[in-house]
Amino acid sequence: MPANSLPTILLIRHAETQWNIEGRLQGWRDAPLTLNGFRQAIAVAENVRKTWAGLALDGGVQYHCSDLGRARQTSSILADCWGIRFGQFMAEEQIKERNYGAWEGMTLDEVAQSRPNEFQDHQADPWGYQVPGGEAKTALFDRISAWLDELPRNRTHVVVTHSGCFRAIRGAYVNSTRAEIDAYREPQTTSFLLREGIAREIAMSPVLAEQFQLSKKALTVAI
Repeated sequence: MPANSLPTILLIRHAETQWNIEGRLQGWRDAPLTLNGFRQAIAVAENVRKTWAGLALDGGVQYHCSDLGRARQTSSILADCWGIRFGQFMAEEQIKERNYGAWEGMTLDEVAQSRPNEFQDHQADPWGYQVPGGEAKTALFDRISAWLDELPRNRTHVVVTHSGCFRAIRGAYVNSTRAEIDAYREPQTTSFLLREGIAREIAMSPVLAEQFQLSKKALTVAI
């Protein structure tokens, strides 16, 4: 897809949850935000404020979030910080996290120990393997790509989603290879501005990180 036909997207990952700090796969299940997660969401709102304000000045901003609780909760905090209605965020099933099926609630170490054959099959084919009761990474990527294709090109978009979807959106937007997408890592405090086929990271300000007493530990599951 030509870069000039792509919409502008401010991409934000949901804040830290209780399962994040335990390294558990959440998928379509949910865990509440931690205190650090609440601080993260406020810090992110401040960190991207100038970028968001610039998009809002252009008019025509659409707000999207996963329909899972942790993304909706993060979006609610962002809305309050920016002085907009939470109701402006459209909760969308298409940008919910990858379904990890039988693995949800487990750490990868626990999967490897209790379901070794499944774990090995996934390691051998991380994109094609479908977790029992869940979905393959190819299915997630197809779901995200279809959602991107439907986004209005004449609007700008603020998107709050999950690590798996975050990587898929970023990868599809800049036409990354599978290996490049697999190497992506994004702590909850990192945001990206996607514009004209280019992804620009908006790293968390050290001043804000200190001001909001954010944990220095970057939490993301490598899957």
